[in-house]
This record gives sequence, C-alpha cells and structure tokens, in this order.
Amino acid sequence: MWREGRKEPEAYEADGRMEHVTRGGFGSGDTKEVEALQALRGLDRPFVVGSLTVPNRVVAAPMAGVTCSAFRRHLKSHGVGLLYTEMVSAQGILHGNRRTCEYVEFTEAERPLAVQLFAAEPDAVARATAWVLERASRPDIIDINMGCPARKVVKTGAGAALMGDIPRAVAMAAAAVRTAAAAGVPVTVKLRTGLVPGDGVARDLAPRLEAVGVAAVALHARAASEFYKGRADHGESAAVGGRLSIPLVVSGDIDSVEQAAIVRAQSGCTAVMVARGMLGNPWLVGDLLWAAEGRGRRPAVTAAEAVNDLLRLFAGARSHMGDARAVRWIRSHLGWYLRRWGVSAARVQGLRLVAEANRLQAELEAVRTGFMVP
Repeated sequence: MWREGRKEPEAYEADGRMEHVTRGGFGSGDTKEVEALQALRGLDRPFVVGSLTVPNRVVAAPMAGVTCSAFRRHLKSHGVGLLYTEMVSAQGILHGNRRTCEYVEFTEAERPLAVQLFAAEPDAVARATAWVLERASRPDIIDINMGCPARKVVKTGAGAALMGDIPRAVAMAAAAVRTAAAAGVPVTVKLRTGLVPGDGVARDLAPRLEAVGVAAVALHARAASEFYKGRADHGESAAVGGRLSIPLVVSGDIDSVEQAAIVRAQSGCTAVMVARGMLGNPWLVGDLLWAAEGRGRRPAVTAAEAVNDLLRLFAGARSHMGDARAVRWIRSHLGWYLRRWGVSAARVQGLRLVAEANRLQAELEAVRTGFMVP
C-alpha cells in the first residue's frame, strides 16, 4: 500500500501528495530493471516538513560518532536531501558541556539540517530547544529522539524509554513544538516500531504526536529490543503511515537500490532514511536519485574512485577537527570503504595503526595507485 494518498505511485507534489502524470513516464525504457525500481519514483522530488521544503527524499540518518559536520558535508556532496546532527543530550546542553554544545554546530553548506535532541522530561527538551534556536546559526528542524535503544540512553528515561510512557512522550513533543513555533522551526520525532516486536506502540504514538503539532515522523522499522538485528518490518511502517497525514520517513535495511525499492513499495513512505547502508558507500544516495529519475542503474564506481572519495572525506575531517582527531575518527571508515574492495583485514588494521595524518594520506594514496595499475 502506497502511503501518500494510498493510490498508485504515479508522482508526487512537494507536500508529499500525489499529482497526475502519464503512465509509463518513469523511464526512457521498459526494461525489467527499470520496472523493478518503480517504487523509487519521486525520491528525487521535494517534500515539505512544516514550513521547510526538503529538496529530495533521500535522508541521512543521525549516527553517533559518525555524522559530524565533516561527514555531513561529504554526504551533501553526494546529494542527500536532509541531514541530521549526531544525537545531542539536552542535559549536556543545559549543563554547558563543551563537547555536547559542539554537536549542534554546522555550516550553511549542510542545510537543510535537523538537530536531534534526546531528553527524559518535557522541560529539559523545551529549554534545550530554546538554547539551540537562540544561536546565530539556527537549524531547519528540531528532531526529538524517541527510539534510541542504547542502554545508557534508555536508563535515563530518554530515547526508546519514551515509547513505554506515551503521555510523557506526547508531552515532550508538545513542549518542543511550542518552543520551536516562536522561531517558525518545525519539530519532528524519530521512533522505533515499539519496545518489542508486535506491541504496536508506534501505531498508537505517531498519530498522537501529529495531533500536538509534530511535522513529520521518522521510523526505524525495528523494535527497540531488536537493536539492529533481524530484518526491519516495513509492513509495520505501512501501518504507522496509514494513520498519519504528515510525512513518514522510514529506515531499516536500506543498503542497496533494490532494497530501497522493496522498502518503499512495502511501506509507502514519503522518504527513505539511509544509515549503515551508506557507510563506505555514499554513492548509494546518488544511485537512489538516479533510479528515481527512471534511468535504471547508475554506472558503478571503480576501486580507485572509492579510495579517492575516502581521501576527500579524510581531507574534510582534517580541516574540520584537526589532524589528530581526524586520524582517530577516520579509522572506522577505512574498513567501511576498503574491505568492500578486497583490501585485506590485515592491511586495513595496519592503516588504522597509523597515527600521523600525512603518513596516513600517503598510505591511502598508495592504495589508490595500486588499484589504478592495470
């Protein structure tokens, strides 16, 4: 079932509703491959979140330790429509924690951008929202995390713990909406399907969030108890979306163009949120947008091009956070980028042990050169 109007997926207006187009307008050919990807049609079109127009429907998920400003700018260069900060502690903001406050910093090149907050109480999220919106660089969206299953978050009463206390979750969303309304900034919420599979919490909670003014819902189609295991349940995504008139952004198992098409067909979502599937593979964003235009599969990158992209990411990280931090931060990306191209685990581990930025750059350039030799 297609969520947007629950009609056939012919095309989309900027607010996420259907508009009429001639049938068969997806692509220039009628190949089986293009037909298989029809569910992606419209991902290249804008959609509206409150007063904000997002340029396309491929969204980059917030990921702790990953989606810093350098990585966000890198993803923007690959075509992402909407970016999120890492999850930011409202209490950390209110206590003036320097590192926490740095998480909300961004550049104009990253817009549109959502600052994602987590908190346990309505007052805390309202005060943190006010602090974020009083800054000179005001984000485009305030997002409230109600789905993080990490124990250190849940034990404070934040994240997925809120799905076990629907009145408190709704009160938190309402507090953020009231605070952000004065600045004209929409509020969104990120959820899991529930605490355990089949409990239907998101089906109940999502429409209540819409009723208090939440402008969009992002849904990771797993229960909190599943963390990242098993398969995402996008039938549940469709059930949640069927109760909403605001945009539904879904995530879970979107690691290829083909899988994204399956997810969208199953869920009928407004937009897709890509997370682990783009780690070491930021081209997935462009691949989705290419397919959305009806052009089938985009030509694959080469191994040398992949290493060159990794070098570009590393250069951006060095510029953003300095050499010492950049060397530490890039270590995870080394495996994500290089292992898929057959670079041995031992070689990747050797690169991770390099502590000096210029030497690591030289080593990566040598890897790139090795791929270029016929």
